[in-house]
Amino acid sequence: MSDDQSYLGLDAAAPVAAAPAFGYVEAPAADAPPGPVETQPGIVAVRPPCSNAACGNATVHPAEQAWQQLVSAVPVERQLFRLRPKESAMAYPTEADFRAAVAAVRPEQADAHSLERLRGAWTEEVSGRLADWSEQIRSNLNDLAEGWSGADFEAFEAACGQTRELVEDLIDDVDTTVASLQSTEDALYSLQGGDSGEIPYPAPQFWIDGDWHSWVSVHVRPAWWHGDCIQYTCEEAEHVLALGGGDPELATEIIDYIDERILHYIDYYSSPVTIEREGLDPSRGLTVEEAKELAVADAVEHYGTLVDQNWGAYDARHAEIDDDIAQRGADTDAEDRSVRTVRSDKEYPSAADPAYMDLEPPPMDPPAGAAQPQATEDPSLEPPVAETPPPAGEEPAEDDQVSGGLASGGTGSAATGSGGGAFPASAAATAAPSAGAATAAGTTLGAATAAG
Repeated sequence: MSDDQSYLGLDAAAPVAAAPAFGYVEAPAADAPPGPVETQPGIVAVRPPCSNAACGNATVHPAEQAWQQLVSAVPVERQLFRLRPKESAMAYPTEADFRAAVAAVRPEQADAHSLERLRGAWTEEVSGRLADWSEQIRSNLNDLAEGWSGADFEAFEAACGQTRELVEDLIDDVDTTVASLQSTEDALYSLQGGDSGEIPYPAPQFWIDGDWHSWVSVHVRPAWWHGDCIQYTCEEAEHVLALGGGDPELATEIIDYIDERILHYIDYYSSPVTIEREGLDPSRGLTVEEAKELAVADAVEHYGTLVDQNWGAYDARHAEIDDDIAQRGADTDAEDRSVRTVRSDKEYPSAADPAYMDLEPPPMDPPAGAAQPQATEDPSLEPPVAETPPPAGEEPAEDDQVSGGLASGGTGSAATGSGGGAFPASAAATAAPSAGAATAAGTTLGAATAAG
């Protein structure tokens, strides 16, 4: 700007959306961060939208549901702080908002429901405990044969043979189930960034209240935002452009160009000769508003194509992130639905007594605590940093107790089920191959040991 006192700067825009003007608009007073939305059971919470009815930002970000699907799966333990937003040349959530979002869509005691722990429980608590049963039955049966013979022994020997076959088949089914869990765990871990832990995160939405060259404010709405959008004035144009992944210097260049053109027209039309030639009123000359209109027209002609290209690039980045999230979310859902326990139906040994068999599935509580995230902080230009957790044993994981999680089979001691079927991976340990088989085998083994 020059020292010309006849030009006092750009007029403040009137707070009317229908007549935006280029210049400073006092930002509205910041409200306190919204608290969590409280709902009663059976009542669906309605997220409060922006109070500006003309706001073009969707109240619910289109990528939210797919992101929740992607991140809700828990492939491995101790993962909360391994994850971080994938670099995308767009704004990031703050550290607090990102960690809160991950934790919100996962169950309480997430480690207890991880596929890694479920797989370990199947291997150690089921297959591992049954691994030497078949050999024990055979060995004890040989010992019995030294002092027992006849029809009763032959009947008992046949029951033991059936039991051994049942246990061996059960172990094979468990091992196949464990392999399926391992495959799903690896796939989900890869979808969630693998060792890098990088996952796409929904980029904020932007809407200009006014035209790009003369706007009242820019509305920025992060995913899971409640209430009025975050609003920035033209004084923060460089920061807004950076949040959208653009070049902040372009905003500075356009602002300086318009200011210079305003001064040019004011100076040009200050000459009486020019006023007379253009047929203007000598008593008023060219007003600042008229100079601004001429300057904006020049800016539209000079920068219009470049601005359109920047908007197109922003839309492309936004769509690329949303598409990536949608694809990963769909792949996660497919992996969840593909998890099955392997079962082979076989008859129990004819000598097995149901009175000694627990055929009821153990009671199990479903994962609890998952909820929708809620962003409360302005987006950041700095990404959250993933942290590498210390080795197990040096520091407790997200939860130390297996009891109560699906890995423990609930409060029962043996997981049972009714056969294969698609269901979420987080419930993978709730079904076992062949109900009551382990108990039936245990009854026969115990009898063989006692008789020996």
